[in-house]
Amino acid sequence: MKKEQPVENLNKRIKALEKQTSALKEALRFYKESNEKYRQLFEKESDSVVVFDAQTLKLEKVNPAAKALFGYSRDEFLHLSAKQIFAKKEKTIKSIQDDIKVHLTQNRIFFEHFVKKDGSVFPGAMYAGSFVSKRREKVFGAIRDTSDKQRIEEKLRRSQEQLFQAQKMEALGRLVAGVAHEINNPINLIMYNIPLVRRIWLDIKPVLNVTGKKNPQRKYGGLTVDFLNENLEQMVSDMDLAAKRVEVIVGRLKDFARKSSVFDKSEMSVSDAVQNSLRLAQSTLRKSNVEVKLRLSEKIPRFKGHQQSIEQVILNLIINAIEAIDHDQGLITINADFDQQSQDICLSLTDNGMGVDSTVIEKIFDPFYTEKQAQGGTGLGLSVSYSIVKAHDGEITCVSTKGEGAVFNIRFPIKPRKKLIKVLIADDDHALQKLMFKILDKEGRYQIEKAFNGTEALIKLGTFQPDLLILDLFMPQMNGLEVCKTIINEKKLSKMEVMVITGSPQSDELQMIKDIGFKQIFTKPIDAKAFVRDVERISMKKHL
Repeated sequence: MKKEQPVENLNKRIKALEKQTSALKEALRFYKESNEKYRQLFEKESDSVVVFDAQTLKLEKVNPAAKALFGYSRDEFLHLSAKQIFAKKEKTIKSIQDDIKVHLTQNRIFFEHFVKKDGSVFPGAMYAGSFVSKRREKVFGAIRDTSDKQRIEEKLRRSQEQLFQAQKMEALGRLVAGVAHEINNPINLIMYNIPLVRRIWLDIKPVLNVTGKKNPQRKYGGLTVDFLNENLEQMVSDMDLAAKRVEVIVGRLKDFARKSSVFDKSEMSVSDAVQNSLRLAQSTLRKSNVEVKLRLSEKIPRFKGHQQSIEQVILNLIINAIEAIDHDQGLITINADFDQQSQDICLSLTDNGMGVDSTVIEKIFDPFYTEKQAQGGTGLGLSVSYSIVKAHDGEITCVSTKGEGAVFNIRFPIKPRKKLIKVLIADDDHALQKLMFKILDKEGRYQIEKAFNGTEALIKLGTFQPDLLILDLFMPQMNGLEVCKTIINEKKLSKMEVMVITGSPQSDELQMIKDIGFKQIFTKPIDAKAFVRDVERISMKKHL
């Protein structure tokens, strides 16, 4: 028994060694597999990956993407320090080490400029991590060239600046039109009175000369008769000249306001405009994590338009949709097709955002209307888009329910439409105005704009230039009589037809309107058939 004990112990030791050997083989196999997976990941990683010593910054390993990006061979790379791929000359080993420590502690991404072998510099983002190998700390950095991203962002920034400028110019055009009309009223009065003052002076001049001889020291307005004889006629002429100068300035202001929506048009593709707008919005879409689904028909014909302006409209709608989405599953769907029956290009943009309340949907295309005033919104984006679409003889509408997203529909005719009769409805009664709009809109022969007071009506007379003005007699800020007096003095509006509507047919103001030449009166309450008949009669008179 004693002789067998050493043999048993030896067998046990052999079994233990075999077990350890098996474990070592398994560990070695696992290590080789892991090392191969790591190697494949390292080699196939699309980002440029470099590994360097944390203390010396000496580069020890690079992947193929890094060689392709920087232009060095593997051997050349391994003779470099990480400091040599940073573009900033003032970077020291110590400052780079400090930056890496901050990054590793706070898990931040570096945004640096890097330099290639040929000396060219590019902007990049570097994510770094660390590990220990052979008792030394190593740093691996994944570097991505952000040149394209920055170019797109810069292009988007410039495009947004152009958009903002266009919005400012549109707002300025409306402001200028308003200012011009406000100045127009008093200057017309001055120009009307100056000839009257001249005639009065010529009539009283002989009388003043007689009294002046009797009493040479007598003064009129602090001036002697001799001074008046020598200077008053020149003073009146100077006033007349200054008033005419102001009239010229007002005319130029009005011309500026009218030219703000005129575009040079050429053959273009709506599909190209959509694609270009999406490229411009790409950075914003990525940041907001909003998905875009695109459906562009191949049957869409080219048409005459101003491509940059239509791209501006689409970009406006995309940005508007992004801002309306307040959740993580944002989706924008853009459809473009061709309607064979109407010969219209149809473009729609649908979002699953917060939607628009039915009580305000009619106001969304109005200038300066916005629900984002606190966030810096100007309320001009949709207004500018509306003007651009109208300048292309198109139509833009919005269908939305609060909390259920919105759909913007745009139609562009590929051939010029039959000229529509332009009608401006000026009435402060929203319900009645809405009724008149619906009655005329059903006829399909009218292009309709709305104004809610006399001042707004005068502004839109300059910018919209209607064929027919439907004018309420009693409105805030400026009533129908005051508007009619202004029209009488404005030569460019003399050919416009005016229909005055009133619920007070016996009023003095209505009689005064008739006395100055406005005879086409329609009495409230409105009868739809009679209203359409009168509008058609006046419109036919205009177009004969």
